[in-house]
Amino acid sequence: MREKLLWLWLSLHYGAGTTIYQKLFNHFGSLEAIYDSDDADANLISWLNPSFKSKLLDKNLSYAKEVLEWCNDHDVDIITPSDEDYPAPLRFIPDYPAVLYCRGKLPDFEKELCISVVGTRKMTIEGQRNAYELGYGLAKGGAVVVSGMAKGIDCTAQKGALYAGGSAVAVLGSGIDVCYPRENFALMQKIINVGAVITEYPPHTPPNGPNFPVRNRIISALSPATVVVECDLNSGALITAGKAMKQGKTVFAYPGSVREHNNLGTNRLLMEGARVATAAIDVLEQFLDKYAHIIDISASKQKPNIEKFKRVASNSDTSGFYEKTNKDSDSSKNEAEASAFDKSTLSPEQLIIYDGMEYDKLYTVDALLEIGSSAQEISSLIMMLQLAGAIENVPGGYYIKK
Repeated sequence: MREKLLWLWLSLHYGAGTTIYQKLFNHFGSLEAIYDSDDADANLISWLNPSFKSKLLDKNLSYAKEVLEWCNDHDVDIITPSDEDYPAPLRFIPDYPAVLYCRGKLPDFEKELCISVVGTRKMTIEGQRNAYELGYGLAKGGAVVVSGMAKGIDCTAQKGALYAGGSAVAVLGSGIDVCYPRENFALMQKIINVGAVITEYPPHTPPNGPNFPVRNRIISALSPATVVVECDLNSGALITAGKAMKQGKTVFAYPGSVREHNNLGTNRLLMEGARVATAAIDVLEQFLDKYAHIIDISASKQKPNIEKFKRVASNSDTSGFYEKTNKDSDSSKNEAEASAFDKSTLSPEQLIIYDGMEYDKLYTVDALLEIGSSAQEISSLIMMLQLAGAIENVPGGYYIKK
């Protein structure tokens, strides 16, 4: 328990997506030594800036104890690098998470084949079907589908996997108790039942824009391959693909028409050396040597019932991945109502941008800069406004007020 508490202390001090944990362990050699370090020890570390130093010397465990108690009360597992069930692939990245909050049961990443599937939130009908059939085929073929449970390609691929009777791992960009988007509440519950939902962010953390690019390194690291189904040149899916390449993973991409905006990113990946994927078999065949005992190529060729797909894709039917009851229907209704955009949730800086925009008018980034904000802040503000449901990105690099 002491060790887990110290990992929490460390992670809550330094946050997500940093190499500080690896550096501290290289210097001190153990978790206890890091915690026991004093001012004299800190002064010997040349790369430790004043902010990092003050955090190292703050030995207050109160917040860590609160988080530990909350997780115990809510059946949330806390997994650290000291634990045997810490995902093995994460041990090999320099910015490994110090803590993973988990609901459900993680696969054995050393024995099971996991494939990451990512793509745009604003998918086309073709992209939607490709993602669903890919997730379905991968699961039938014996793979676990890893993704971010985001709206669009991510959750569609995971729905396909669950409809096939398979498993999935969702990596959140928020706290373990925060479902984003809210309409994926039922999907999240099913993933917990047959797989796992994980995050490195502490409970109650909102889905802030900067969290998502940071969590993408976990999505790519957990799998030997990442498949990008559909994305434009500004999509976060390209961040995941880039992380995968740096981690030495294989990247696949679905080819598509050069006239379709959502294919610009995937076609670019193919030009840069990504492998072509048009079905689950294209991905699975690359891993037959290592996972021959798991992969079922014949089963991966099966296609889902197209009428069933149409109902699930339109959100008019969620059976096949979630067994609804009257209580669940009420819960889903409440979740949908809660997901409506609330202007009061915006920060003063976000409100300046939002209130300065007119409805039914397209805005470039430069135009939003003229409304208010600095070039340094605008990207973050745009991301947070999109996540809040206040503005929408449309083809051509424009934004529109919702």
